[in-house]
Amino acid sequence: MKILILSWEYPPHMVGGLGQHVYDLSYFLARRGVSVHIITPRVIDVPDYELDRGVHIRRVGRPSSEDEDFRAWTFSFNSEAIREAVRLSAETGGFNVIHAHDWLVAYAGRALAKAYEIPLVSTIHATEHGRNLGLHNRVQREINEIEKNLALHAERVICCSEYMAQQISCLFGMPQQEIRVIPNGVVPEQYTELPDSVRIQIDRNETVIFFIGRLVPEKGVYQLIQAMPEVIAAVPNARLYIGGRGPQQEILETLIAKLGIKDRVVFTGFLKPHHRNYLYQQASVAVFPSLYEPFGIVALEAMATKTPVIVGDTGGLAEIVRHKENGLKVKPGDEKVLAEEIIRVLKDKELSRRMAENAARELMETYDWNLIAARTIEVYEEAIARFQSRGLPPGRF
Repeated sequence: MKILILSWEYPPHMVGGLGQHVYDLSYFLARRGVSVHIITPRVIDVPDYELDRGVHIRRVGRPSSEDEDFRAWTFSFNSEAIREAVRLSAETGGFNVIHAHDWLVAYAGRALAKAYEIPLVSTIHATEHGRNLGLHNRVQREINEIEKNLALHAERVICCSEYMAQQISCLFGMPQQEIRVIPNGVVPEQYTELPDSVRIQIDRNETVIFFIGRLVPEKGVYQLIQAMPEVIAAVPNARLYIGGRGPQQEILETLIAKLGIKDRVVFTGFLKPHHRNYLYQQASVAVFPSLYEPFGIVALEAMATKTPVIVGDTGGLAEIVRHKENGLKVKPGDEKVLAEEIIRVLKDKELSRRMAENAARELMETYDWNLIAARTIEVYEEAIARFQSRGLPPGRF
């Protein structure tokens, strides 16, 4: 089986969890004998073509830039992706399935599937409605329409949680039986390697609370900072480390100054994997108080490092965490309860130890990439069979 994957994120270009998902999925598909080809945007100082762990990676178009009009860049990248796919098809003998990840590659995915009469599988990692807690302007409505068309034109849609399956079905009017729920996975070994030299100095006497993710409203970082004064009153040596970047940082910094806790909160900026691992291993608790979360792969990352987790009781996070068994859940936006649960984890060492051990043990039972890759191949086979059942020619271009 030959698969063409379209993704706007792929290492080292990482914005959220999508890039890590495609990176791990492609590797484990290749391990199962699938010929995997990825088209993704160019990255400065990275080769346009790589064969990495059996996966063929081709980078096209201009590197993504925060200074550029994002919709114009997206259209340009999709055009380049189509051109590269046509060239690649002639070079390799064609593909059985196109797998498009999220709306940013929808145009290329749909155009290629229609022009070459090949099955399209789409993974919807998040929705514009969910990211913005509603659709509030014309751009958001346009993106929602692109997501809808991507889902409705695919032979099969994959998403990462039952929560997302229900959202896709309701938002796009799509029968839920056409949606396949396959969770994200984690490779525990990726979280054991530490940096040769430490970039962030942590005092051995402080108690580390760690958040990592995009600094956007739906991640609940604002509420986490609001909870910190109460946490610090109960645990005076507590310090919050915030990993990641995003448009909300200036607002968060203003809030921290207003609360008078500038010396108890550290913004680390973007963290490379080894530095991320170091902070997980230094942390007494990892907190992800999301208001909206399709899956929440960061919870799995923390579990892989045996770091106790507290999450917002929403979306995919609510499905991963069982309260007081492998982590704690809090009502999204409830800063008082969030503070109480952070204090509980920091003070109740036995509860923290038990939850972390339970979580680490369960990881490979549900979130093993070998199982996820096998289920994804089954979806590809379903898509091909459905395509052919409509009297269309075998999927290949």
